[in-house]
Amino acid sequence: MLKVSLQVLDMITSKGFSAYLVGGYVRDSLLGIKSNDVDICTNATPRELVEIFNCAKIPREDYGAVTVTYKNIRFEITTFRKEIQYINNRKPGEVYYIDSLEEDLLRRDFTINTICMDKDENIIDLLQGQRDLEEKVIRVVGDCDQKFSDDALRILRAVRFATKLNFRLDDTVISSIKRNKKYLKNISYERKREELDKIFTS
Repeated sequence: MLKVSLQVLDMITSKGFSAYLVGGYVRDSLLGIKSNDVDICTNATPRELVEIFNCAKIPREDYGAVTVTYKNIRFEITTFRKEIQYINNRKPGEVYYIDSLEEDLLRRDFTINTICMDKDENIIDLLQGQRDLEEKVIRVVGDCDQKFSDDALRILRAVRFATKLNFRLDDTVISSIKRNKKYLKNISYERKREELDKIFTS
């Protein structure tokens, strides 16, 4: 899995772009957990990715997401982006492509999901995600209230990661969940059920 993932990174960077493994795969690898969930972030736009990968599909171009199947492995590749003005406590109303890895990481949910790996297997940890892995704590990137009101599903995701990894929720996260739990009513039944199923499975 890692070997093929690094090949995909190399295919993107060989065209002059930046590209990194990010999120669950890197997090789980550092924890010694096997993972098949491979996400890649890059400054290449969806249209530029289509030129690199003939098999690339753009299911959500508005959100900068491209899916690529390479050597029978499915990758989701997202363009560095900034999300503005969330709608119904779930989806961003506007998305802008940017050229900054750090700014892209700042839009993400939890610090443990912001750790990156480059094509040479170097770890890039701009938001102290490794520290939180060592401390076994779930911390939000930036302001908790803002993140949970923007996307209320993050409330359930926080609980899921805590139960799955046997981590604790940071005190500020717990307080913010209590203040913002009302926004869960705006999330679809299907999405809530999906997260709850994962929590109960854990």
